[in-house]
Amino acid sequence: MIETRSTLNWQIELPTPVAISERLAHVRRCSPFAAGLLNRYPHWADDLSQAHAPSLTNLQELLKERGLDAALRLYRNRCMLGIIWRDLCGLSRLDQTFAELGMLATCCLQAALDHHHRLLAEKHGQPCTAEGQPQSLVVLALGKYGGGELNLSSDIDILFCYDSAGECASEGRRPLSADQFFTRQARAVIASLAEIQEEGFCFRVDTRLRPFGDSGPLCCSLAAMEQYYQREGRDWERYAWIKARPVAGDLQLGQRLMQLDRPFVYRRYIDFSAVEALQEMHLSVLDDARRSDRLDDIKRGPGGIREIEFLVQCFQLLRGGREISLQTPSLLAALAAVEDLQLMTEAAVLRVHSDYGFLRQLENRIQAQHDRQTHQVPSGEDLQRLAQAMRLAPALERNEEEELQIRLAEVRSSVNRRFEAIFPSRPEPIADPQWARLWRELQDQPLLSASSAEPQSQAADPTPLELFLSALQRQALSQRSRRRLDLFMPALLSRLERLELDRSTENRLFDLVLAISRRSAYLVLLVQNAAALERLIELFARSEWIADRVIRFPALLDELIDPSLGSQIPQTEELRQSVKRLLSTAPDTETALEGLNYLKLANTLRIAVAQLQGTISGQTVQATLAALAASILQGTLELAAQELVARHGSFASGPPPAANRATNSLAVIAYGSLGSGEPGYDSDLDLVFLFSDRDESSDGERSLTADRYYARLAQRMLGFLTAMTPSGRLYAVDTRLRPNGRAGSLVSSLAAFRDYQMQQAWTWELQALTRACAIAGNTETGEQFNAIRGAVLGRFHDPQQLQSELSKMRLRIAEEKPGTANAGQQAKHEPGGLVDIEFVVQLGVLSMAAEHREVLRSSACSEQLLALAQVGWIAVDDAETLLHTARALHQRRLMLALVPAEPSAKVDTTASARICQQILALP
Repeated sequence: MIETRSTLNWQIELPTPVAISERLAHVRRCSPFAAGLLNRYPHWADDLSQAHAPSLTNLQELLKERGLDAALRLYRNRCMLGIIWRDLCGLSRLDQTFAELGMLATCCLQAALDHHHRLLAEKHGQPCTAEGQPQSLVVLALGKYGGGELNLSSDIDILFCYDSAGECASEGRRPLSADQFFTRQARAVIASLAEIQEEGFCFRVDTRLRPFGDSGPLCCSLAAMEQYYQREGRDWERYAWIKARPVAGDLQLGQRLMQLDRPFVYRRYIDFSAVEALQEMHLSVLDDARRSDRLDDIKRGPGGIREIEFLVQCFQLLRGGREISLQTPSLLAALAAVEDLQLMTEAAVLRVHSDYGFLRQLENRIQAQHDRQTHQVPSGEDLQRLAQAMRLAPALERNEEEELQIRLAEVRSSVNRRFEAIFPSRPEPIADPQWARLWRELQDQPLLSASSAEPQSQAADPTPLELFLSALQRQALSQRSRRRLDLFMPALLSRLERLELDRSTENRLFDLVLAISRRSAYLVLLVQNAAALERLIELFARSEWIADRVIRFPALLDELIDPSLGSQIPQTEELRQSVKRLLSTAPDTETALEGLNYLKLANTLRIAVAQLQGTISGQTVQATLAALAASILQGTLELAAQELVARHGSFASGPPPAANRATNSLAVIAYGSLGSGEPGYDSDLDLVFLFSDRDESSDGERSLTADRYYARLAQRMLGFLTAMTPSGRLYAVDTRLRPNGRAGSLVSSLAAFRDYQMQQAWTWELQALTRACAIAGNTETGEQFNAIRGAVLGRFHDPQQLQSELSKMRLRIAEEKPGTANAGQQAKHEPGGLVDIEFVVQLGVLSMAAEHREVLRSSACSEQLLALAQVGWIAVDDAETLLHTARALHQRRLMLALVPAEPSAKVDTTASARICQQILALP
């Protein structure tokens, strides 16, 4: 009969060669509804073996014969018979069944919409806008219809929208307003679909999700819809609108509405204010599931379909504003995005996917029996039919019904465990009465005068708490913010009293509370996540740098929820994919730039926390910071290229709009700390831009010569890197290391760069070139740069002259540096410090590259030092001493950036100072 196998997604039944008569018998047994249709229309069985997806063309042919209402019902029943046939016989996958049901609903809806628009327009005239432009309704689908996941007996949740106020263009009679016209049209459409007639009904229609529900107008203008969701929209409506999708009528108008309401659904930052609403909805789902009459309900009962939908849509609601891939009405597409974003493990996503498929297939086969909107597991004869329809191979000593019940129990248990693990039932935290009382009393005490720094109590030295209360008094907070603050502050104060933190840490914590008190959704995060609050206090106590970042950019509080913070460091390929995904999904440049800025902030925070916790070494910190910078540089270059291609075309062959066409020739060269793979947390980027020689102009309508074209591309990229966004700016950039410095062109051709380096470059520029590498842009141009670098540095240089020049240069740098440098600068400039070690390595590279090209293979100082030891330029022991000292100094500098008052022991540079002094011939 029908063989069953398990696939990645769900159970799919595969047909084996059986007679049509046997399949018909199977369908008749499993679906009395299908059997009734076959009895009434026996000729319909003739073409069941042919797949006929619903189409508006086929429906329109039937409309001519039977009229709208009869044709809709007849067509719906015939299509339903085919869908049930293919499902029960294993001839279509579950996603194909979803797609066919969605197409059927849309065909019927569009036919009814067109028919009633035509009848009303013939009677009252064509509805127009106030400017006289014709307009028509758009129908938006929500719920399972919007998600493309209709079951066999679903309602269709829809709402109606039109462009703007106006009236019908009619002659000789009082015209209808546009609102009147479209309201009559919508009512007629609903009746044509939902009324029960001789042939039954077409689709049940639910319009209660419209603005103001049943009490609101059936149709709304675009402006009224936008105003409602901006001013009146509630949290559950955001949840519903996740699945909104234009399906019929004026689809362009529908897309405009979707764009207008997208900020209502998906907030730009992680939306912690939704936590409270989600908890209320979560409790509602649980209460609904625990009702005695829902225990056999596979949709609303424990471990049912609704729990899976809630699980996935919560990720969408909380994170969809930042992760565009989550902005989809499809549950399965959203689940795939959850996996891609690593919000759940691959194994967990696979199990949810499988459980969802089983439950939805079971739901369809329950409803296929009698064409009823039920989700109850039946009993008696209907249970036998259902077990036969599911075709689960029973274990020994079990019949089909028992096997179905056992399998269903396993799936529901799996769903419920997953649901509770991610969204455990938690009552709203109640503040400790003692600390809640203290917080109320503190707010009633005399505060610091607004006009002076003296407290009204005349206390000489106000405490951090007094300063905070005084500043808070000047904040105009909403009632909701006050309520959340009253819930949060007792929890914070109890921890401060227990931990006995220093004043600077308390000041930083109170500064954060002031920063987020008006955006009190962040307080919800800290109230709901005690572990996040503990982690926050610990990090604020340990690192002023981290505290400063979180205070300036509170969106980083989201990272504190993740228990893996500090233990999972992004790999190079992950960073590249994150940038690629962000650019491919961002609707505009502004969103992309803000996304890149947050990406940098979040990943830098993760790296810093890992170093504080001792999870990673200084070398790994620098390597990861370098990979992050390289990924962002590539992303901003591609972003700039997209704009340039649109305006000026490109130099590459091939069809547009590939962004790589514009970057075909440009390479970004990193110098300095990034070029050597040793950047710090706040390092500037030293960049040079090179392009291959071209004689032609770009192929756009506003064509440019190559030098002007790539200059604009580099300028645009620099603008993106340094632009200020709500998430800060990406990097400070220094381009003075280009040929001729500030006086030179921003971009150089490879030929001009080679000529300059060969003929005009100063010794310090050759030193800089030793630490340079291609980091973004065209790889071929980057390889040509490497060849030029090898040719320039590989020329013979007199060792004694080099030693003399570098020695004088090092002494001059030492004289120019002030003696009051901070600890980080001391680690760099002290005798035997990082600058001395870099000078030694650069002397060795410039001295030995002509004979030993292997010293040029890397631009990293540490690898060059090892290569110099291998070729015998420096003793192995001395090289190891310098390498050990350099790594220790880098580690200390990185830690000092995070913790300026770091009490760790100073690195002993005595041995490295002796070696550097000897090699550089320093006095």
